[in-house]
Amino acid sequence: MNKKLIGALIAIVVVICGYLYASPYLALNSIKKAARAGDSDTVSKYIDYPSVRQSFKDQMNAMMAKELMNQDTDGFAALGAMLASTMVDKMIDGFVTPEGMTLMLQGKDLKQSAQQSMGGQDSSNQEKEEPKPEYEAGYTSMNDFEVVIKDQDQSKEVKVLMARDGLNWKIHKIAVPMD
Repeated sequence: MNKKLIGALIAIVVVICGYLYASPYLALNSIKKAARAGDSDTVSKYIDYPSVRQSFKDQMNAMMAKELMNQDTDGFAALGAMLASTMVDKMIDGFVTPEGMTLMLQGKDLKQSAQQSMGGQDSSNQEKEEPKPEYEAGYTSMNDFEVVIKDQDQSKEVKVLMARDGLNWKIHKIAVPMD
């Protein structure tokens, strides 16, 4: 009886460890299915919006500061950069929404997505023409998981960083190419 109990405990530990290892892959699979289906509500369950918004703002501000440092600037240019930073913050707040994140995770360009939402093209025709993005995923640490979404010609890649949230996983940062 003692051996059966030890065997059962070992089996339970193995199952729990297996689930903990596979959980980000399961979450990623759910996110991919929801994004392909355009289900923004399901995608939202896996996103930490305040953290994602802040990561976008940090990236944009760093890019603008880098460009400002590369130019000969005067006081008016610095003032313009501060005003642009405020506008970028508002723009990011408007973009990092359930619908915007679903479109990004589908691998669509922001400009293209805006045209599609304004009725520029029939979305069913566009989906047939558009190749699906490629995904690469893996652990970066025990509580961090990285997904790289590459477009078809491998020229651009978006890095989606997920963090463990209890037994679940949430997207907490998205690094986009700034060119």
